[in-house]
Amino acid sequence: GSATHVISMPSALGYNWLVTNPLVACAIPPAQLEPCRCRITIWNSMYPNTLYLPELREMLSQGDDAGLREFCVAVHPAAAAEFTDLLNLDEAWTVLRHADIPTQAEIFSFYDLPKQIEFLENVDRGEMASLIAELPPDDRVDILNEADPAIVTELLPMLPEDIRRDIFLLQRYPEDTAGSLMTTDYARVSEDTTVEHAFEEIGRLSTQLETIYYLYVVDQHDHLRGVLSARDLVSSFGRPETKISELMETHVVSVDADDDSDDVADQVAKYDLAAIPVVDDEHRMLGIITHDDVIDVMREQAV
Repeated sequence: GSATHVISMPSALGYNWLVTNPLVACAIPPAQLEPCRCRITIWNSMYPNTLYLPELREMLSQGDDAGLREFCVAVHPAAAAEFTDLLNLDEAWTVLRHADIPTQAEIFSFYDLPKQIEFLENVDRGEMASLIAELPPDDRVDILNEADPAIVTELLPMLPEDIRRDIFLLQRYPEDTAGSLMTTDYARVSEDTTVEHAFEEIGRLSTQLETIYYLYVVDQHDHLRGVLSARDLVSSFGRPETKISELMETHVVSVDADDDSDDVADQVAKYDLAAIPVVDDEHRMLGIITHDDVIDVMREQAV
């Protein structure tokens, strides 16, 4: 495998999580490792590492709630998903129960789709409804479209009404279209918004949105008028009264909801975009497609 670089993250609980990262390396004296009650190693490898399993299972058998909570927050969500994927379903869910709902959703998003569906169909419906509600809209719909319809019927009434409406909206779009890839969570502002108010809006939305690469500028009827990158907004911090209409780019690359996903990927690659807006036939904003979903399309193209 590749070289292992280690960073020590000691905690008040006495655990020392050992995390491999190709960008980080620090020497840890052997004496410092002696007191460690638990060591979790994340390898820079395409293969899951099983060395942590005894420690995780020991925490589970001993009901070590503090240790399991720390595992969920100390380890990157992608690694936490890879680790717990080697546990049985009940064990994995017991670990995830020790995370708050946003962290649960982050870890859950790194499981492959069959594993997500296995959770959905076997874990308590109320707990799954809370987790599903926290996922990005497009990921949420992908899972529900593949799950047992009878279970989906049980889950839907447990979700907030606005989320149910969003699910029904996204389910209207055929697979492999821009509409099926988009998320309806994005940052929007009006043309007469000032820089100061735009910062306030981003602050309000920051905990709700999957990502904020761009601010999409719309009129009162949601027609897309322009776009402003987060970087350009930050550059204008010293001009709080400046209107966004004076800063925005009016020539916006967008895709229609019915466009083929391959065309979307081509547009994103051509213009080197972090996200691309999706509009209807009247150029009204419907959502955005983020780069991670475009990467998935590109991978499928390469197969």
